[in-house]
Amino acid sequence: MQLRPVAVILLILTLSGFVAAAGGPPADAPDFPPSLEGYKDQELDSIFAILGSRIQQQPFNLVASLIFLCAIVHTFLTGRFMVVAHRWAHDHEEKIKNGSAPRGSVHHGAEIFHFLGEVEAVFGIWAAVLVAAIAFFFDWTTAKGYILYRVNFTEPMFVVVIMTLAATRPILIVAEQAMWRIANLLGGTITAWWWAILTIAPILGSFITEPAAMTIAALLLADKFYSLAPSRKFKYATLGLLFVNISVGGTLTSYAAPPVLMVAAPWQWDTAFMLTHFGWKAVLGILAANLAYFIVFRAELNRLQETFAMQILKDEIQRRYLKRADVEAMVDECASRLGDRFHFFETFSTELKKARQELSQRMEERVITEMVAKGVDREMAHQAFKERNREIQLRRMRQDLPGLLPPEDRPEFLDPDWDHRDDPVPWWVTLVHIAFMGWTIVNAHYPPFFIPGMLFYLGFAQVTAPYQNRLNLKPALLVGFFLGGLVIHGGLQGWWIEPVLGNLTEIPLMLGATILTAFNDNAAITFLSTLVPNFSDAMKYAVVAGAVAGGGLTIIANAPNPAGLSILKSYFDEEVSPGGIFLAAAFPTIVLWLTFLVL
Repeated sequence: MQLRPVAVILLILTLSGFVAAAGGPPADAPDFPPSLEGYKDQELDSIFAILGSRIQQQPFNLVASLIFLCAIVHTFLTGRFMVVAHRWAHDHEEKIKNGSAPRGSVHHGAEIFHFLGEVEAVFGIWAAVLVAAIAFFFDWTTAKGYILYRVNFTEPMFVVVIMTLAATRPILIVAEQAMWRIANLLGGTITAWWWAILTIAPILGSFITEPAAMTIAALLLADKFYSLAPSRKFKYATLGLLFVNISVGGTLTSYAAPPVLMVAAPWQWDTAFMLTHFGWKAVLGILAANLAYFIVFRAELNRLQETFAMQILKDEIQRRYLKRADVEAMVDECASRLGDRFHFFETFSTELKKARQELSQRMEERVITEMVAKGVDREMAHQAFKERNREIQLRRMRQDLPGLLPPEDRPEFLDPDWDHRDDPVPWWVTLVHIAFMGWTIVNAHYPPFFIPGMLFYLGFAQVTAPYQNRLNLKPALLVGFFLGGLVIHGGLQGWWIEPVLGNLTEIPLMLGATILTAFNDNAAITFLSTLVPNFSDAMKYAVVAGAVAGGGLTIIANAPNPAGLSILKSYFDEEVSPGGIFLAAAFPTIVLWLTFLVL
């Protein structure tokens, strides 16, 4: 495993900046956004009157919400951006093939549209627009003060760290072995795996946090289910079910689900309260939603079983009989025998030398003549031409025909199947990984503790590289970027969310929380509900139940959703439709919503 220094530096600088922002604001910091109590509109009893008054007092409220609306609309257009990007990229590749575009060039328009089509980048892009708008309407000091002192980036930072740790090879092996035991009790079929992942992983989220559970569940689904190429309809159904189940699966405890965490301390809800009022209902709702989708897609699960059985059989053969190291040793021995017999290296070296001489004859004299005319020593020019000629040819050979080069000239081989090798992980490495996970979870609200823990882990991962998978920080950093942008926007939406929540009765409040969650992070919804005075116990229950039930409707509805999408979107040709997610999650959302309402 190789760790790219640039990625590590980016991670350290980004997270260090967030940590530096964790301090309290100075005494002269601008009062932006103004406190909700500062509007002094308690005597107004109409939602529209309250909203109109707040816009009149602070016109920027409307601007901030319109920018947020643009970001939401953008998420629904990401698929179209990707279609255009892929079409332009394909056309450019054709131009490269017919020689009308330079080899290795890119279509910059395609790259820009691909970036605009990345769902994880949307809210970060519009957060930049929002900050620019704050600076334009007020000043840079106000914009800077808002980002540094009013926005809490702890959750985005935590998700980056926990996603990275949960995706490591030792943790995934432990999780897969646990799921394997449960799936085997259910028959060991693709149906058993599908049930186990979509039931156990969400419930596990109540103990290891929802982002970690989402990461593990998505990676296991990618390996066991999505790799079998199910129908597009079944892909979306499973993704929607995963999002909803993870959202409600964290309600068995008071610390694992972000929307619960926001209210646990203000309302004094402990784990016993969550388990008795939400947890058991969530488990029943998950089982009911899974059963419904199982009935609908039972025939397709049976169809996928044959492919799944073949995959399991190949894994078993590799694990027991075709050890990777043994096969590689056999291939190396065979290559050595052929090389000795047919003199591949000598023959190729001879031909390469002839080609180099032909090129030199055509170009060297002209190049050297020009260099000498510029005052360069002829012998030095000749030597420089000879060495650079060989370097360019060697670079090209390393790209296309590395096996024909002598061993000392071959590039380092980056095994595409490195993450699927069969060698075991020592128990002590697994225990250390579990300890890093535990440290991060226990200190989830304290970046000065879990960020250094992450940096220690990076060093440990380098030391134990033979037992690790490749460390890919891109998905975690993109998700952190997404959530960072979302909390920047969310901090300026309280002016309209708080009066909407405060003017609804129980059932409309529960429905309203579900609908609002689809357009804002459910943790933001529950946090704002703690600011509403005189909330009864029944209304507190209603707003949290609605928020967690609606946490799968969109990618922005629940913090772990971007993590799952970043892992699984490649199985949707990088074009995951927000409408498809909404439709797939609608039924399980209704099931969980009614479960929380009726039971």
